[in-house]
Amino acid sequence: MRKALSLSVALSLMLFLGVSAFAQPRRIMRPRMMERSGTGILRFLKANQQELKIEDSQLAKIEDLVFSSAKKMIQIRNEAILRQLELQKLLQQEENLDYDQIKAVLAKVSTIRQEIFLERIKLRDQIGKILTPEQKEALRAVSKNLRKERGLFLRRRGFFRRGEGLVRFREWREEQSK
Repeated sequence: MRKALSLSVALSLMLFLGVSAFAQPRRIMRPRMMERSGTGILRFLKANQQELKIEDSQLAKIEDLVFSSAKKMIQIRNEAILRQLELQKLLQQEENLDYDQIKAVLAKVSTIRQEIFLERIKLRDQIGKILTPEQKEALRAVSKNLRKERGLFLRRRGFFRRGEGLVRFREWREEQSK
């Protein structure tokens, strides 16, 4: 009896530890609002300030633009959330759906999405006016190189990604046959 109890405790402990070892770690959720409000470009410019030769005064102006734009984006997104709640309330009435009201709310949501898109374009344009042509060209070069490196990383992640797996498999098979 005692052996069976200690064996079951040991097995359950090993099972628990084994399962927890393979469990996926939880990602820390960051608000999407912050990522899409221009703070990502600000972090990128700060990280590459020396390479892009951006002066501190330019960076301060860009920071002011980004945070004022972020405030506007938060207000716009709050309005979008309110309209989505209004739409959900209208759609919960299964018996008597008022299509005219639904269409009006959808039009408001569409207008809000257009405002968000335009705000992003305005921010990019204002940042472009602060940077010199040489800095813009350096920014394009750094961004292009970053996209290229990211693409290489993504292609190398898996064994059978983007057709390279077959080539790798043939190379591996040739190595094994030697």
